[in-house]
Amino acid sequence: MASKAEALYFSSPVWLQNLMVSAMGYKLYRKRYTGIYHELRELVRVSRGWSVTQREAYQAEQLHYLIRYCRLSIPYYQKLFAEYGLSDQDFTQVSDLAKLPILDKQTVRERGHEFHPVHGKPFMVQHTSGSTGTPLALHVNERTYKLAMALLVDHEEYHGVPFGARRATFAGRMIQKPENLSPPFARFNRAENQRLYSSYHLNDQTFGHYRADLDRFQPLELIGYPSAISDLATYYESSGTQPGFQPKAVITNSETLLDWQRSRIESVFQCPVFDYYGTAEYVLFAGQDDRGVYQINPVIGITELDNDTDEEGAGAIIATTLTNTSMPLLRYQVGDHGVRARNGQPGNGAISELESITGRLDDYVVTPDGRRLGRMDHIFKGLESIREAQIVQDRPDHCTLRVVPHSSSEKVSEQLIESNFLSRTGQGMSVSIEYVEAIPRGKNGKFKGVVRELSGD
Repeated sequence: MASKAEALYFSSPVWLQNLMVSAMGYKLYRKRYTGIYHELRELVRVSRGWSVTQREAYQAEQLHYLIRYCRLSIPYYQKLFAEYGLSDQDFTQVSDLAKLPILDKQTVRERGHEFHPVHGKPFMVQHTSGSTGTPLALHVNERTYKLAMALLVDHEEYHGVPFGARRATFAGRMIQKPENLSPPFARFNRAENQRLYSSYHLNDQTFGHYRADLDRFQPLELIGYPSAISDLATYYESSGTQPGFQPKAVITNSETLLDWQRSRIESVFQCPVFDYYGTAEYVLFAGQDDRGVYQINPVIGITELDNDTDEEGAGAIIATTLTNTSMPLLRYQVGDHGVRARNGQPGNGAISELESITGRLDDYVVTPDGRRLGRMDHIFKGLESIREAQIVQDRPDHCTLRVVPHSSSEKVSEQLIESNFLSRTGQGMSVSIEYVEAIPRGKNGKFKGVVRELSGD
């Protein structure tokens, strides 16, 4: 939102803010869910039932078309193909992607203009700061953007939430100024039957207003950051209250879903949590199924894991767009790590399932002997006395565990936490526990389970 529009919004009464939110909602609705969206929604639905052979045939055909387009229209790939002596005929199956080098974010950041076609304008340009804080401008065509919307709708509907059902969203949107502690703490987007709740104002004093508002709204779905929805669940637990509504599902995104967060959310809301994973570059979409396995959609892109796997079987996620002609990224290293699904379907160089997505390299604890340990949140699972916790690696051989207890009177089992931690890291690491009142979120409102504060890291 531009600064002038933001100033106007914050200076307006709540009723007018609701109108402004709905006006923006209708604008986005037209951009997301009209025209070729309906064709794409049907394609996504059908693709769920594809066999391995159908999946590979579709991807091979689309890849061949995209390679030809890149050779004819994209300056970066014209140079790259010439350098490697490659032509369209060198790409007839998905495994042929291995003939190309892996593309990193820095190259896209520094040479982004070379990934744009000489002629034509993008449907939209998405700006993201990424982990380095350096802006990255991503050009997206209409097909890719609307396909991403169709994939999310498909994920929700597959888990029992029909399009247009009442949805309560808890994400990083600034609904009202942080210092404004007057209810209501939500605004309504009439276009999508969506109530947007502030993740920045929830505390012991305001929780009652959130609870009453949710009970009146009766959402069929909660969607948003797992940390924000877990916070909400924590206040129900600590206040001894229960939701006065019954969601069909909780859909989480944008952060790594931690085991203790899932357990808490499912316990309070009495429904399953289904996480999904996407990227700002729109190169892949993967949604959890009923087993908790991430099903990678074959239409939007091709996904690989590199060969540099750790002891958990995790590798860097490499993705190739099949649709975005405005800024095609081939074998793009998205910056996250995933674990190949056990007994997953065999693929011709691509993968169709991920057991888990472990997050970025800086979401790992790295031991002195060089092991990268992901999903360290297991050490807090089942400890009901803890509201939330964060692991901070501040030395190569030491971590500080920041712990927010449920209350000052509750006893936290430090011995059990330390034992759980060392059982995963080994005795080469040491650990300290620091009690804090709250764990700060990033500027975008996101929570990080692991923070690395090593000098020079």
